[in-house]
Amino acid sequence: MTYQVLTDESPGKMPLPVPPSQVWIISTLEIAVSWQGDHHLMLVHPSYPLAGQHNSPPHDEGYWAPPFVAYPVPIEFSPPTTAGSLLRLATEAADRIDIERDLNHLAYQMGLRDTHLRRRSPFLEVKVSPRSPSMVKAYYILRHGLVGVDASSCRNLADPEQRRGYVFLPLRDYLTATEVRPGEEHGRSERWFLGKPLMSNVEHVLQEEMRRLVISEEGLDIPSELFHREERGVLCVVDLAGYGTALRYAFEHMHTFSTTADRAQDEFRRRVAHELHTMLGDLGTTQAQFAGDGFVAAFPERTFPNTTALITNIATRWESLVGLIEQFNGSIRAPEKRVGTRMVLHQGYYSYGRIAGTRSFAAAFDGTAVIEAVRLEQGLATASKERSAPMFASLPRRSHLIAVSGQLAEQVKPPESGSPFGNWTALGETTLTAKEYEGDALIYERRAAETERPSSTGGTP
Repeated sequence: MTYQVLTDESPGKMPLPVPPSQVWIISTLEIAVSWQGDHHLMLVHPSYPLAGQHNSPPHDEGYWAPPFVAYPVPIEFSPPTTAGSLLRLATEAADRIDIERDLNHLAYQMGLRDTHLRRRSPFLEVKVSPRSPSMVKAYYILRHGLVGVDASSCRNLADPEQRRGYVFLPLRDYLTATEVRPGEEHGRSERWFLGKPLMSNVEHVLQEEMRRLVISEEGLDIPSELFHREERGVLCVVDLAGYGTALRYAFEHMHTFSTTADRAQDEFRRRVAHELHTMLGDLGTTQAQFAGDGFVAAFPERTFPNTTALITNIATRWESLVGLIEQFNGSIRAPEKRVGTRMVLHQGYYSYGRIAGTRSFAAAFDGTAVIEAVRLEQGLATASKERSAPMFASLPRRSHLIAVSGQLAEQVKPPESGSPFGNWTALGETTLTAKEYEGDALIYERRAAETERPSSTGGTP
């Protein structure tokens, strides 16, 4: 057994299981935040596993840890071999470092100000290195709790858009929110949370209920509304029609002597995903949820105040992606196997961020306007497939359509140069229905070359 925890009460002459190859001081910042009355410990993911390490765990996962600052402790002639000599080496090195200044610097980098820290009981670990499993190292864990912070910086703790990557481990339900798994490479079992193991110092601290209670009682109350944003803006829902069918076609028909079926399929899928992400990146929003062949995205008014200019940019950028789809369609001989596109543009109030607070897996959308936008897209899919309105009767089976909700259409003013939808033809207004929702929308079709237009009999190209 190579895992051992030592404190200042450990017998000084007690031999270490293995003399450590390195000694580190790890100064942790324990931050507990509340969500609807329950406190959670903030954790970060400081490192992916290093490549090429001997005896690395097969799960290939990094470890959750509190925010921390690390300091190497020099070993001059020989490594410590007893608990007493290791403790002396570590404490003497720690006395030469301004730990609290560095932790306040760390807090500043986290966007926090006017912080108040409280020391908590330290301990030593001798264990297999998490990142270098072939080595045994010693870690002097100096614990500090963040027990006070200026309220104006609390949104940086809530991390509503999860740009900082924080996760929150429940303290009251710690035992049920985690599970124990064997960890033979490290000579001990490990507790896992959200698909990754906890660093052993976290597990040691939280294994005692009293320590969990202390951390909770000294935690920070964060208003629930800081975990997400209440917004008003333009919502954009995109879906590719016949995407799965086209992928199967690529798998079955588009391989060559030098290109395998899997590679042809993967290349198209990755190209489409790259273009979808690039499109939103070019348009400048970070509020988005992707689902393989489509996305839901939002453009808040606070950062996109000119609605007409925004719609023009969206339509122009979407035209480029439709061009890519048409290039792919040109390689598909069967018209019914080609890919069509649908975009819905809507406007209204919505929420974005950690909708479930500390238990959110990822930033997400919520709100009536989001549901309405999704329902409009579903209604557009049904109407174009079933050709329930005259405007859809003569369209190709896989067409390119944009639906603009009645609410948004009223806000868009045509620029002097013409329609904000540029190279798209207005087909007219219709009512789209999906489940219990019904809404009016103005429908646009992409202007295609004559060779792409349907025949006069209404057939497919």
